Amino acid sequence: MKHISIALRRISNDRLVKRPCDLDGIEQYLIIKAGCCSVKVIPMILANADIKEDLAWKRAMENLCAETQIISLEQTLADMAGIPGNHTEESGMDIHIISNAHKCMGAASIMDRQALRSFADAHHTDMLFVIPSSIHEMMIIPYNSSISLDELSAMVKEVNETQVSPEERLTDRAYIINL
Repeated sequence: MKHISIALRRISNDRLVKRPCDLDGIEQYLIIKAGCCSVKVIPMILANADIKEDLAWKRAMENLCAETQIISLEQTLADMAGIPGNHTEESGMDIHIISNAHKCMGAASIMDRQALRSFADAHHTDMLFVIPSSIHEMMIIPYNSSISLDELSAMVKEVNETQVSPEERLTDRAYIINL
């Protein structure tokens, strides 16, 4: 149970231990993780281990929340470039990446509502734009009425078509989450 977690993907007909997600077109499913490797949980795995599904979901959510990280896009890019120091929104960018510690199968961290509420509170809002980058991460932006959800969705669609492999895509749209 210490390795069970949650992942996200496009809705499918596969027979996994899964449930709907509050982001249209996306579903949650259980995985067993070891670093960046994972195994999708099918009902037989839980039955053979004599684990009730509701207990598995509860523990998976606890494990997911324990690994949630929200890092500014600016800091993420600086880390990738090997630039030392603490980078914040000095440039005016207010885009953040939400994922897990391994940055692998971390898009489900968007389900960590406590982390999202803390982030939203720190940014003096109760609404966030959510941009599904891939199955590994999502971007969050504090709500701003000057930003168009349709424009963000068009950007997601374009990036998916040109930069994200089909098996790592979630949906071709952005979302607004009310906290």
